[in-house]
Amino acid sequence: MKPFIMISTRPEIEAAEQEYESFLLQGGLERDQLQHIRLEEVDFLDAFTAGDVSGVFIGGSPYDLSTPEPAKTRTQLRVEEQVRELLAVALKEGVPLLATGFGLEVLADYLGTATSTRFAEALGATEVFLTAQGREDPLLEGMPQTFTAFVGHHEGAVDVPAHATLLASSADCPVQMIRVGRSVYGTQFNPELDVERFLQRVSIYSDAGYGDPGMIDDILIGARTSTNEHQAGRIIRRFVEHFRSE
Repeated sequence: MKPFIMISTRPEIEAAEQEYESFLLQGGLERDQLQHIRLEEVDFLDAFTAGDVSGVFIGGSPYDLSTPEPAKTRTQLRVEEQVRELLAVALKEGVPLLATGFGLEVLADYLGTATSTRFAEALGATEVFLTAQGREDPLLEGMPQTFTAFVGHHEGAVDVPAHATLLASSADCPVQMIRVGRSVYGTQFNPELDVERFLQRVSIYSDAGYGDPGMIDDILIGARTSTNEHQAGRIIRRFVEHFRSE
């Protein structure tokens, strides 16, 4: 099997490593089947050959796309640029791709749709529901009409981007999952996170100074009682099953 690639856009090493482990687990992949690349460390695109991979995952990030340009770090600007370049390759050459969180926001922006803090969601669990088109999508086959997923983002797409199909939505963030063409997907929620791994990520970002320390205990308690069945992870497994190539 040609390998899949997991691209981390997070600057925190521990969070990036745990994100990779989560995609390994949910995808049912071995380490040699999922290569891990951190964009801020490697000029990935110079070595990227679309025909040599089964597909690409783009992870989330604490970066906000709507941050004013002068306030963005050089690392953030470089990451945004490389994600856009990778999206261009995927859309042009038909490379299967699943972008999550920040990745979806960059995808929406690439397609001409702005993001807004009106569609932010606090750290925690949310109810996601499938659209009629979502119920017919191969990655969502067998999924319940409504399922619980973990979120935590400061902004979301203001509308369904041009040339995209809305697959899933939620009460506070209408654009939760989209498909562009047949093989490029984006999710605002985090399909890789089950309860245990969500708790790990919250703890990492708390230690790094993100969020309100006084709210962390409440977030952790809410996560533990939110759900015992991780339905969203099936999206990653279905992506692997659907697009793996020899």
